[in-house]
Amino acid sequence: MDEDAAELLAAGTRALGEGDWAAARTCFERANRPGCAAEALDGIAQARFTQGDYAGAIETAERAFLAYRARGQDVRAAMCARFVGYLYGVVHGNHAAAGGWMGRAVRLIAAAGDCVERARIELTLAVVTDDPAARERHLATAVEIAQRHGDVDIVFDAMSQRGLHLVAAGEVEAGMAMLDEALAAVAAGEVRDVVSVGAMYCKMLHACELTCDVRRAEDWLALADRFVRRTGRIPISAICRTHYGGVLTAAGRWVDAEHELLTSLELYDRSFRALRTSAVVRLALLRVRQGRLAETAELLADAEHDGYAVRPQVELHLARGEGELAAARIGRFLREHGESELTAPVLLLLVHAHLGRGDPEAAAAAAGRLHDLAADRPAGLLAALAENAAGLVAADGDPIGHLERALAAFGRLGLPLEEARVRLVLAARLAAGQPALALAEARAALARFQSLDASRDADAATSLLRRLGVRGHSGPRGDGRLTAREQEVLELLGHGLSNGDIAARLFVSRRTVEHHVSNILAKLGLGTRAEAAAHVARRPPAPGVLPR
Repeated sequence: MDEDAAELLAAGTRALGEGDWAAARTCFERANRPGCAAEALDGIAQARFTQGDYAGAIETAERAFLAYRARGQDVRAAMCARFVGYLYGVVHGNHAAAGGWMGRAVRLIAAAGDCVERARIELTLAVVTDDPAARERHLATAVEIAQRHGDVDIVFDAMSQRGLHLVAAGEVEAGMAMLDEALAAVAAGEVRDVVSVGAMYCKMLHACELTCDVRRAEDWLALADRFVRRTGRIPISAICRTHYGGVLTAAGRWVDAEHELLTSLELYDRSFRALRTSAVVRLALLRVRQGRLAETAELLADAEHDGYAVRPQVELHLARGEGELAAARIGRFLREHGESELTAPVLLLLVHAHLGRGDPEAAAAAAGRLHDLAADRPAGLLAALAENAAGLVAADGDPIGHLERALAAFGRLGLPLEEARVRLVLAARLAAGQPALALAEARAALARFQSLDASRDADAATSLLRRLGVRGHSGPRGDGRLTAREQEVLELLGHGLSNGDIAARLFVSRRTVEHHVSNILAKLGLGTRAEAAAHVARRPPAPGVLPR
């Protein structure tokens, strides 16, 4: 290897560590010459991966694998095989190819004896397996090897992975403690590998989304600024944006949530396509909460088997008055996933479903199950959900007390939609005996729904206010004025064009059209594309946008 090429490889490696992907790729491409092609191709593959060029990363890493094998460097070849296997599984959902490449990695690294690289392979094996016992064995082996070789990055990466799986298994406190410790190591600068850091933040966001722990997510994202200043890299990938979008939806930051989820879908379309549905179902939850039911149904059409889809599916059933369907879907979900802290929000939906189908006894039974789950948790989400359910079914003859406790708990948790919905139920309960207080609570609920742009909830609040003697309506967001581009999109909606047709007509991406449609519906106070078409039919057409 000549001296110039060695310097370029070293510079490329430094640039990777600093998060300067473009500079790293340039250095490795310049170093790609006889005698160092394997190292150069390996570096190019890593740079392409971090730049989002996943197909290029796979192709280049496969070439690096062959170059290392030709030189007898089987440890480096094994690491390339691990990388290719991971990408085949996550990007393409090609589990056969992923399994084959991981098999090559395991076989080559086993022949190499004791080395730190084996720890990284064990960590990847823990990611791709669905067997909890096998996952734990791989994680334990990865940590043992990493500790022996002094690789702190792998130790904390494994800790964060174990933490997430504990949370997913219902051991929330123990899992969150591990995730907190791992991210404390990131904040302190103990973890240097930027890819590991991104994965660790992603696991924290996923855990916070599973548990509706908005406050914890906000705390750690605030501390992420230190990492960004140190590395210049924002640790949010397509997968992270999906979970972040879910957290933002829970936090009531719906404009930001929509941006993250639509961006995630764009990234998935050119990268992690096998995981695209995870963003789709989260966008569906946002849409149903916005009252955009037709869009929700369209998004959920091909998401039947995604576990997260049950919440938007059930909320859609409830919005359509389909209590029987909602209860049946929840029953099937709970039989598969069990009742735990993680599925408790679905139990609250079951209370609503039974009330909607006119079965207060079944609703009370579901509320009782929530109460039992929350028995040893006097605070937090479980307690809030249990108090909410008890208030709905008038448990112990004290619905107002339960609702007031639920209201305070949801406020502490930073869950504004849940807080406002409880406030509206409380207002209805107060209407007969304390009309002035009921009026204040209903107005506060309406203001929150309007700030969130939750149209169906705002309509429900308006309806209650009318029964209380107040005249008014929720109305559209802002002044209803559209931009020139939004006017074009609206006109084409009026002629029945799909988002794909509009994108082709205006030479923009499908996601851009979806963003415009979202803004149009919100600004005009409309709920569906059909309502937008009807709006167009009632006014003269805008010039220059008639279909060709």
